[in-house]
Amino acid sequence: MQLKLKLSKRFYKFLFFSAVWTILILATIPDDGVELDLAYEDKIKHIIAFFTLSFLLNKASSTIKHRVRNIFALLLFGIFIEIVQMFLPYREASVADIYADLTGILIFQLYLSAYRFYLFKRGDIKS
Repeated sequence: MQLKLKLSKRFYKFLFFSAVWTILILATIPDDGVELDLAYEDKIKHIIAFFTLSFLLNKASSTIKHRVRNIFALLLFGIFIEIVQMFLPYREASVADIYADLTGILIFQLYLSAYRFYLFKRGDIKS
């Protein structure tokens, strides 16, 4: 027996906006200085954060028209964070962070497209 849990779009919207506020707060408070001794640790955090935001936003609004809008909206959010950080004396803005954000968004979109193609080939979804 397979258990499928179907959460509502409304719930995913709540999770998405909660994640946005959490990321915005974390991006604007002083860095705690804790390093994990990983190469490109900061970029990995950006990729994971924006992959997660992409997942939540896609679950909240999942048409192809919305996918394109979501990509641009999330990218603008990443740019907004970097602009805010330019004015904070204890934070540092970086174009590389924006590229990391875009990478997380695009990795999710690639994963989603591959997953939907797999389901289409298996016959679970129609064109």
